[in-house]
Amino acid sequence: MKKRDILLMAGIVFALTACTARVDVPETAAKQEETAQEAPETSEASETDAEPEQDHGDYLEDTVLSTDLITLTMPDEFKGKFLARIDGNEISVYDKASNEAGFGGFAFSVIANADKDITAGGMYTKVGEVAAADGGIYDVCKSGPSDVQWDYETNEKMPEDYDKLYNSADDIIAGIQGNNGATYMPGAGMKGEELYPYTVSQYVTAFNEGWDANQFEEAGLSPEFYALAKSEGEKAYDEMGFAYRDISNDGVDELLVGIIDDSDEPSVVYDIYTMVDRQPTLVVSGTARNSYRAMEFGGVANYFSGGAMENGFKVYTITPGTNELFLQYGVKYDGYENEEKPWFEADTLSDEEDKWNECTEEDYNMWVERAAEQCLKLDFTPFSDVIPIDYSKVDLSKYDTFTQMLSDFKPGMGYANEKVGDTDVFFASTGTYTGEDDTKNAIDSSLFIYGNDRIVYLGQVFSQGTAYPLSLKDGYLYIGGHHLVRKNTVKDGKLIVAEEAREEFDTEGNSTYFYTDEKGKEKAVEDDSYLTKLFDEYADAVPIAFSVEKP
Repeated sequence: MKKRDILLMAGIVFALTACTARVDVPETAAKQEETAQEAPETSEASETDAEPEQDHGDYLEDTVLSTDLITLTMPDEFKGKFLARIDGNEISVYDKASNEAGFGGFAFSVIANADKDITAGGMYTKVGEVAAADGGIYDVCKSGPSDVQWDYETNEKMPEDYDKLYNSADDIIAGIQGNNGATYMPGAGMKGEELYPYTVSQYVTAFNEGWDANQFEEAGLSPEFYALAKSEGEKAYDEMGFAYRDISNDGVDELLVGIIDDSDEPSVVYDIYTMVDRQPTLVVSGTARNSYRAMEFGGVANYFSGGAMENGFKVYTITPGTNELFLQYGVKYDGYENEEKPWFEADTLSDEEDKWNECTEEDYNMWVERAAEQCLKLDFTPFSDVIPIDYSKVDLSKYDTFTQMLSDFKPGMGYANEKVGDTDVFFASTGTYTGEDDTKNAIDSSLFIYGNDRIVYLGQVFSQGTAYPLSLKDGYLYIGGHHLVRKNTVKDGKLIVAEEAREEFDTEGNSTYFYTDEKGKEKAVEDDSYLTKLFDEYADAVPIAFSVEKP
């Protein structure tokens, strides 16, 4: 099966994203009928159509539909009213009456993307993940029709049965069960709170460590945040923030970092991240004269200024599965280029990156108004809410108990009481995310013990990303990253490293392995055997279950 990457073309994306949520939107009915009238001439499906080939295999009417990984159960109310097809790990559902009348009847499909032959975005939207028995984790995506699939010749609106089937897709898909030892996790891998905690922590680190403008840029962070922190001090943390929103229309949140203000104007965004191959990836980083706005129906608008007589914007979508931008439209006012006729529109068909064509003032104003209507005011979380408490600077004598410490927790902070070594330890994390069995896990924590009738701060531990939750096994505290595992314990009132293995790369990509023993002595070693051993131990460790102190 060929990889079905759907690129939304210029002039189509906003109409599709605005209408696919429900086919019979009143203001689009006429366009749907007009499109449907042309159906006989365009009935051959292209490689990018979400609908399965109509001549492939037999239809099923079973209410229980299974692939190797998932089972979809159709509600009894649809019995005798639907047809289905199964192609590999994809289940497609059709309205029976519409199909038998010759109008396709395709209502929705769902696929466990084990072959990784589709990319969420375009006609496919991620709805969750399935964890297979072999340890593989695969996206589960749904798709819907790209054109009218019911009898438009005799019905002005969707037939009742098709309407109900089409609009029940989300509820039906939510009931998916895993097969052959697989587990379906609805909503997994989609929410920004779970995807970007490490990325957000990079900003917090930059602020706490007082990075300069070059350090911000080297880390892919906009230097505008440095400038604001430099000029406003700690007050700037109330004026800078982040939000999660799916602006790529693939079901997965992006991370948008920008400026908080009290006006009703669209939010100014400087940095945007998306998920590529399950990793947070920078899309763009802006400046004061080259910033961004999130769009209501997906995509971003890049507003720029080249001086008193030049300004404009370009609207882009994010190409599915990548961090690349795809130009939709744009205009600019450029009195430097032509003082008498300063109106230009972006040439979306040119291979040149920055080609403009003259346009009328009327067309210019039309695009300006359209973009202004679609730019969003975002509900940013200020960084002041997530910048962690530096307990190394806190007078802990004001707390008699760990419970008293909770009163000063910031929103979203988590806590746990666990034994490390032979010592009871209090954990205070800057935030949590949902792990297996709906437990709250964390990738960082400050650690405390009781000593000499007072609370003692032991230090702070970090893991690299949500794939490496703080975990315990046989009294040891494990943290990790892509090329590091550290095994900690508490001894004689101190947090110590019991073992550590890590891998480093030189400029040519060659690996060197290091191992630190229980005496704290580090040495270079020949291979990754120590690293593999500790990773195996980490895999058997149990993630710490945190409780969350709500605001």
